[in-house]
Amino acid sequence: MKVLFVWPNMDFFGCKPIAISLLAGIARNEGWETRLYDTSAIDFGFVERKEAIERAKIVKPVDLTKFGHKREQIDLASDFARVLEEYNPDCLAISVLSDEAFIADRISTLAKKVFPHLPIIWGGKYPTIDPARALRRHDIDFVCVGEGLDAFGEFLSALAGKEDLTHIPNIWAKSRDGEIIAQSIRPLRDTLDDLPFLYWDIFADSQFYRPYEGNVYRSGDHMLNWGCPNHCTYCINHLYHKMYKNKYFMRRYSIERIINELKFLTDRYSLQFFRFFDEDFLMRPLRNFAELSEAYKSEVNLPFVIETNPKSVTKEKVKLLKNMNCVSASLGVETGDPHLRKNILGRVDTEEEIIRAFRLLNDAGIRTSSFIMLGIPFETRKTYEKTIEVLKKAQVQYPSAAFFFPYEGTELREISIRNGFFAPQGQEGLVYKHDEPTLHFDALDKNELIVMREVFNLYVKLPEDFKYYIRRSESPDSIGKKLRKKLVAIYDETVFQNNGWYKDEGLKDTYIGELELLVQEAQS
Repeated sequence: MKVLFVWPNMDFFGCKPIAISLLAGIARNEGWETRLYDTSAIDFGFVERKEAIERAKIVKPVDLTKFGHKREQIDLASDFARVLEEYNPDCLAISVLSDEAFIADRISTLAKKVFPHLPIIWGGKYPTIDPARALRRHDIDFVCVGEGLDAFGEFLSALAGKEDLTHIPNIWAKSRDGEIIAQSIRPLRDTLDDLPFLYWDIFADSQFYRPYEGNVYRSGDHMLNWGCPNHCTYCINHLYHKMYKNKYFMRRYSIERIINELKFLTDRYSLQFFRFFDEDFLMRPLRNFAELSEAYKSEVNLPFVIETNPKSVTKEKVKLLKNMNCVSASLGVETGDPHLRKNILGRVDTEEEIIRAFRLLNDAGIRTSSFIMLGIPFETRKTYEKTIEVLKKAQVQYPSAAFFFPYEGTELREISIRNGFFAPQGQEGLVYKHDEPTLHFDALDKNELIVMREVFNLYVKLPEDFKYYIRRSESPDSIGKKLRKKLVAIYDETVFQNNGWYKDEGLKDTYIGELELLVQEAQS
């Protein structure tokens, strides 16, 4: 029996999704052959993430084309039909986010034309949000709702044995006459140790390469802590809390189990680096974290990057992070405006906690990055400037600002709709775009927001003396363009060449003089 997984991805990330990697391992445990169809290399006409973040001076530019990171004009229909006929699977399994549903839909429709009786199952956030809608709207047979670790294995076992597929918890089905057959949600499994190791043989070699600080590393992806107790309005976790009736609890691998897996993955795939996708890597008891730190240092010791929250950062845990070779930590800040952060986004971090967390990490020599969302509901020029002010105080090494996208299933999407920032009508196929906002504002023009993101890091990282010239560079006239070009050159010389820390070697007055000269030339 053969299962063809599909990753309907629009861009290269240099990563391997945890869900597909784990489900592939589960399928193999059930005796199934596995293969992956990955759309990362197909050019769907959107601006690449890499291009957008390099333009906004978030990361150092790196040429990844020699590692296979190149999008091409590929005809999806003919390319997928070729793979489908060549592999001849017994099941098509697609992991779907809401803004990737248009790709998954095209693939599913094509599959039914080639093999009308091929069972197609969708899993992931999009079908979980509204399984009945997914089954009615798309040419598919099943959806997996919520966590599919046990449900998917049971589904494949029943499919292989030609058993009834309509009585499996978490698996919704569509009958031949179009009737939706719903099922209950099974409780979350309380242990992770008996799960198979992540299976990456199905991924293209290009998905192992990730840039970091201007270099490229062969990298692995994992998640040691599962779940999140927070209820941020822009995240779907609050839906999971509701779905599992407030029993959506944190789960962790045992230290011995995860160290064994990380060692195995490192050896099998010749890894040089890890990225951990835990919602909050530091959200574990101090004693347990100390044991993990020592075990990782002695048994694995590859450099790695994490994501965490300011409230979880303590002096003791930062010391343990440094001990186990953590090189970078990205912290969720989202906005510097305290009202928006607390009352609109549902964040619980105070400005003092944000500043303290970054200072602790900086002092330890761990690279710091901040997650910032621009274009959120009620965004104004004033809230934008407040965010810049907080990041300056915190001395964030590499700020990372992206536009908010109203993903289905999130409370912030509903807030956006109720307050007139977003109209969902006719937006079923809406796709997240790295280079432009989705919401609409009376006080902020779309093009103004685009430019505000592009100059955001200039505001944060360059001294206050440059503020006037950065603001003037936002104008689309000739002087604005000349100023922007000069400011970006100054940024590269004073920030990027010094690993994210501003250092002008005594040339600040010279730079200011050159910028002022540009302004005076325009006025004359």
